[in-house]
Amino acid sequence: MRCAFLFLLIAVTAHAQERPKPEVVTELGAYYSSIGLYVPISDDPFPDGGRLEEADVYKQLLERSLRPNVVAFEASVYPMPMLGVWVRKNHPSFYDNAPSVIQAVTAGFQEPWAVSAFFGSQMKFTRPEETERSTNRGYLGYLVSAGTKHIKSNVLIADNWAELEWKLKGERVFNQERLSWSMRAGGRYNSNRDIADTLHLGLRRSNLDFKSPFLSWLDNSRVDLLTELAVDGLALVRQEVIFGKKYPVESRKFAWEFDFGVIYERASKYSGDLAPLAKTSLTLVFRPNIVF
Repeated sequence: MRCAFLFLLIAVTAHAQERPKPEVVTELGAYYSSIGLYVPISDDPFPDGGRLEEADVYKQLLERSLRPNVVAFEASVYPMPMLGVWVRKNHPSFYDNAPSVIQAVTAGFQEPWAVSAFFGSQMKFTRPEETERSTNRGYLGYLVSAGTKHIKSNVLIADNWAELEWKLKGERVFNQERLSWSMRAGGRYNSNRDIADTLHLGLRRSNLDFKSPFLSWLDNSRVDLLTELAVDGLALVRQEVIFGKKYPVESRKFAWEFDFGVIYERASKYSGDLAPLAKTSLTLVFRPNIVF
């Protein structure tokens, strides 16, 4: 009887240890930094795709999309776009000497910060021989985001906005390789009626392989595409096309990254009091970075 009781106690304890627990995940970067709380809503352990091929990761997440296992709450800030706003507001003479250059290195996010909630399916990425990283995971589900400010040409504009997206996102970071991706479709509502409500479709993929040749063209690359259409009439109001290249330094386990591209924005996205800022423009993008 005593042995049976001990066996039952061990089994119950092992099951309790296997159940996923809430986690706090942080991410730091020049263009995107965040802190999030991830709360499991299923007793089943998260599937592990550490050994899967990239296509199989997407396939399994899609197959599990009808079995949500996590909710997440996140707060994020975007340092470089915020820096552009700060420079234009506090050092206007310096900004006026090189507005195109400053916009080129700070453009990207159209808001300084956001809060969001996610509901969907999660997969983790681990390998027994490597240190486990909290950011190594993939998601598929629905994301609701909101904020109170909008950025246009490094000017901060009052705007209570809300956004709903279907999103496939993930990151795998191992000793010899890095891979991140984001595929999203959704729409944004702006309380500021001088900013058009939009629908959008976005694609981002970035990979780094320390084993690839230094001058390889296909490996160690990045692509970032975003198309925005006005809800009223479905006219194109914004198009982002950004490509990047990484140059790994294997001995130091980091890579130099240089992203180049353009952001095309039509004047029709803004009206009323924002008309002085509303002009059809083509902004060149240049983002030097270091990837660890």
